[in-house]
Amino acid sequence: MTSAPHRPHRAWLVCLGGALALFAVMGLGVNVFSIYQPEIIRLNQFTDAQGSWITTTRSLFILAALLCVNQLCARVGLRLVMTLGVFLVGAGCLCFACAGSFPVYCLAAALTGVGYCWAGMVPISLSIGRWFHHHRSLALGLASAGSGVSTVFAPVLLTRLMERRGMGSAFLWEGVVVFLCGALVWLLVRNSPAQMGLEPYGEEVPSGAPETPRGQAGGLTAGRRALLLLAALLAGAAGGPGFSHLTMLYTSSGYSSLYVAALLSYLGAAVSLGKILCGQIYDRFGSLRGNQFTFGVMILALALCCLAPVSGAVLPFVAITAYGMGMSITAVAPAQWAGDLYGEDHYESGVRTITVAYTGGIFVFGPLPGVLADWLGGYVPSYILFTLFLLTSFLIVQGLYRQRA
Repeated sequence: MTSAPHRPHRAWLVCLGGALALFAVMGLGVNVFSIYQPEIIRLNQFTDAQGSWITTTRSLFILAALLCVNQLCARVGLRLVMTLGVFLVGAGCLCFACAGSFPVYCLAAALTGVGYCWAGMVPISLSIGRWFHHHRSLALGLASAGSGVSTVFAPVLLTRLMERRGMGSAFLWEGVVVFLCGALVWLLVRNSPAQMGLEPYGEEVPSGAPETPRGQAGGLTAGRRALLLLAALLAGAAGGPGFSHLTMLYTSSGYSSLYVAALLSYLGAAVSLGKILCGQIYDRFGSLRGNQFTFGVMILALALCCLAPVSGAVLPFVAITAYGMGMSITAVAPAQWAGDLYGEDHYESGVRTITVAYTGGIFVFGPLPGVLADWLGGYVPSYILFTLFLLTSFLIVQGLYRQRA
């Protein structure tokens, strides 16, 4: 086919559609939800346990939807599944806006969980895998950076809206933005380049241009696959509960709520930059260097979080910077592992399996910070454990890569 070199931009429009999907479902639907939770508990006089069950319900439905998302994408197409996923998160916002009882809040969380899965990293990784042959990791980094963009400004805007017009209005406006993103996803995303008479971007690499090395080995033994899934499960602790408890870590260590809120807004920008930079490193320097970058900065971030009780404004800033830069371990790295270690023929099933294990880590270790805080009087012990978990995960992944070589 000769049309592909004349229309390489089509693949980048698909990448933009993925960024908008994650802007809506991961950024607005999940990351920003923490600003609503205290108000939900206060207005409805829920217990803390009920408040936790709302987010736990979301996690349960994410896990359930992950088990069948590949089959659904194959049956009805990536474009429709991703669009429906964004619309389900929008419907969840409407349910949250109208909710007046605990079961309705759980229903809204369930809709958000399914939508998060259908328009999240699994279908976006599959879409990037189909549309990009060259610069695949960069494209995945750009798409996944969408979740960080919404984290920069949405918390402040939605908090002001809640103060002036109430929580219901904030959820309604958020829902409008999410539905608009869903419409744009439908316009931008396409199932595959073949359906449009195109080839994947970079299928014909120009003479003299370096081609990204991809995994050619056919797959993993059962034992090595179990080790990889263990590594993904341990990484889920750092990317999930480690991320969501940063506010509690620093406020309980004596930092003002205003300073912590500013840190979290800055965190969104660091997340976006880190995912793009990580994609570039994987593409230009290979998987071993990419793993060293993403694991290294996240391990550094967790170690600095362990020093949260130390007074001063600089140390938390450095920790949050490193945390944001290392969050590529939640998006770019798993897709890279799937392509390299499972092999191209099993890329799609590998992405789903690794994502299920990662999400399982979020679910398993989610209660750990609160339990240890009640028992030991603070959140630092949890971050010590998360540091050890991630170091173990790094050693496993790099060992698997070296065995493959």
